[in-house]
Amino acid sequence: MMLGAGFGVLAVLALQGTPPVPGACTAPARENVGKSGCFFTTQVTIDKPPATLYWHIVPAASEDAANASANGRPWSATVRAHGRWWLYILSSEKNEAALPPHHVAGPFTMAPGRPIVARFMESWFTPGMRTRAHSHSGPEAFYVIDGEQCTETPTDRQKIQAGESYIVPKGAHLQAAPKGRRSLVVILAPEGEPWMKLTSDWAGTDFCQ
Repeated sequence: MMLGAGFGVLAVLALQGTPPVPGACTAPARENVGKSGCFFTTQVTIDKPPATLYWHIVPAASEDAANASANGRPWSATVRAHGRWWLYILSSEKNEAALPPHHVAGPFTMAPGRPIVARFMESWFTPGMRTRAHSHSGPEAFYVIDGEQCTETPTDRQKIQAGESYIVPKGAHLQAAPKGRRSLVVILAPEGEPWMKLTSDWAGTDFCQ
């Protein structure tokens, strides 16, 4: 993990007072099936992203069904997460034709002229699990499959229910699950920039406890 300037690992850990989330959103999901934490599933690079993007989250009966629904869309990925198949599509269109019923998260506002890497993850927080305060170099979105997610930033506090999504703009935030939750996650980070770093000047409140 990248750390804020002037802070060593021990200093940040003492400030946060929160253990790291298992998997750290980098360990591969396929090697950690059934474990709680945050695990990496796949990524998609977009060389010339449009100014606005939407994340289409399409449940699928099988890997073949997901691939068939992709229908050649360039910014798509078939993913196995939380015990089932999903098709992820990033698109400049909110309404994508010829797709089964699905959830759409967005819009995301992207910086013009910069390639981005979309990092997809699956996350399972058991009751009481909480992240440290951290930030990303681009927006992050969550789609809650079951349970309830609590998200806090220096300026906003939200509780996101099953079937809902939420976008955290670039900047400091934390997530927690007082009652437990499962979610799908994407981070849209400019290519070449660190996708995540711990935050040393804001640690959140007890809102999500």
